[in-house]
Amino acid sequence: MNKGVVLLRVLLVAINASYVQTNLAVRYLREAVRNEFPDIMLKEFTINESLSAIVGEIFECKADIICFSCYIWNISEILKITRDLRLVLPKVRFVLGGPEVSFETQELIHNNSELDAVIQGEGEIAFLELLQSWKAGREPDNIPGIVWRCRNEIISNPKRSPLRDLNKLPDPYLTEEQLENRLVYVETSRGCPFNCQYCLSSVESGVRFLEPERFRHVFIRLLKYGARTIKFIDRTFNVRKEHAFCILNIVREEYVNAADPQLIRIHCEMSGELLDEEWLAYLTNYPQGLLQLEIGVQSTNQFTLESISRCQNFEFWCEFIRKLRLTTEIPLHLDLIAGLPGENWEDFRSSFNDVYQVQPNMLQLGFLKVLKGSGLRHKAKQLGFVYQSGAPYSILQTKDLSYSEILRLKRIETILDKYYNSARFSRSLCRIIPLFPTAFDFYDSLAGFWDEQNWFGSLWKEKALFERLWLYIDYFSKNKLLGEEKIECLRDALRFDYFYRERPGVVPDYLWPAAKMPFGSLEEAGKALNEVKRRSFEEYKSLLVKKLTEDSEDILVSLVESMSRQQWSRCTAVAYFSAPVRNELCDAIELEQEIDGSGYNIKYDPVLYLFLYQKNKVWAFQINNAWNN
Repeated sequence: MNKGVVLLRVLLVAINASYVQTNLAVRYLREAVRNEFPDIMLKEFTINESLSAIVGEIFECKADIICFSCYIWNISEILKITRDLRLVLPKVRFVLGGPEVSFETQELIHNNSELDAVIQGEGEIAFLELLQSWKAGREPDNIPGIVWRCRNEIISNPKRSPLRDLNKLPDPYLTEEQLENRLVYVETSRGCPFNCQYCLSSVESGVRFLEPERFRHVFIRLLKYGARTIKFIDRTFNVRKEHAFCILNIVREEYVNAADPQLIRIHCEMSGELLDEEWLAYLTNYPQGLLQLEIGVQSTNQFTLESISRCQNFEFWCEFIRKLRLTTEIPLHLDLIAGLPGENWEDFRSSFNDVYQVQPNMLQLGFLKVLKGSGLRHKAKQLGFVYQSGAPYSILQTKDLSYSEILRLKRIETILDKYYNSARFSRSLCRIIPLFPTAFDFYDSLAGFWDEQNWFGSLWKEKALFERLWLYIDYFSKNKLLGEEKIECLRDALRFDYFYRERPGVVPDYLWPAAKMPFGSLEEAGKALNEVKRRSFEEYKSLLVKKLTEDSEDILVSLVESMSRQQWSRCTAVAYFSAPVRNELCDAIELEQEIDGSGYNIKYDPVLYLFLYQKNKVWAFQINNAWNN
């Protein structure tokens, strides 16, 4: 070793929102500086961990320079951590980077004396140059994109232009690591063609792309490390169709080489405006189960869309989404933002119902974050925005939406997640929502009922959610707001959802039909159902094999064929219903029946369903005339 050479130990720290998440930014930084600074470490924590434990673990690393990746969900924790570390590490240099510290940076450093430097914008090159400067004993006064402390003065260097060629960036996953059970982020482009004023992507213009073959090497490496769920952070993945097709083709070509190809999931965020027939044809022929899509709708109110400079024709592109839902099994997430300018309660209700009619797999109801550097932040006073003074800067009220209405929408968001987005109550929701003017009115009503019962302050297990939905339905029954037949239809749907989620050992009393059954008591009914289940091994096993063969479930066919009576008993259940439960998600044999305008049975006979539980899937078969056999 040459005399006088300074070796710097560098620590990169990410505070993630949850354990499953990973941080792409610190991985880019690690590979960008590794050649010159080989003594570099990376630590990932979560905001749920003890801050004192995090401080202790960082202290034990004995680093000379500690850099934190900052976002709205972790900035408060990071500032507390650096404040404590400064007390015990007086000579260490603390560096912050990320979107949350790239704006109003001078004020941030002024208010937090423990900070030595902040990297504004893209950091791969700036971070390397900063380390080189400190290693040579120089101040970083000539490095673009750095705001730094010089004794009692805070100096802002000129802004750094974004890197034009993304192919000059290092592979962020060169260092081998275990990524199984983690959500892994990748990118093949930076920038966005749109100018939505709530988003930081509107700050820069133009879109830069990574060469697809560069991505292939990254993807192969991720599969080798055990990654299964991979999310593209490209702001608009389908901004250039040819590029997107190339990337998805690489995924299709390479994912089959994974240890468990059927477990690989790819998540992309696309613009509905850029979908067309060619995209529809491409996605229709894409491997089922591999891809899931997220599309930000945000609002369908034209005045609001113009206020935020968002180009959107929802009525046009949602037709492609409906076709996609009919022709593929690609999970679809659609997003709404509450609190946008010009959208009052009724306007948001309309936006919600417009999106709900598309029946996405997940409807994410978010709330406006008035981000530093965004166009809406600059016009916040003019727009009458009242928002949190600290991160995450969530909207509290606007000219059009009161704080009480925001709180009401937050309760609706919770109910939507528990009952719609969980996919546990598909048949129940299909039966109950037609009783209300719109879907939004149902969720608002159920949220109000939860609020009256003081249920929002508790954590409820899945089975408890079934009971709470029944108590809501029972409220209508007790107050004579619904007839007996409709109440029984709702109870049937809830019972079906209950059986469809898991094989229940005991069926709660409230799920048994109140209507007259062919037996005098629930005990007699239970014995009869057990007898049907015993007989089903001989009588319905062949029917099940036939159905699985039709569905190309070859592995399950052999499993079912080889089942012993004891195995059959463990993997099946039989349940009684007042009428056939019909739903597009149900694999049951269809029967013709008379339906009134609300989707309720006018004329029907009781039926039984046989449920098969295998390989994390459930099949339901209607047993014709079994009750009378």
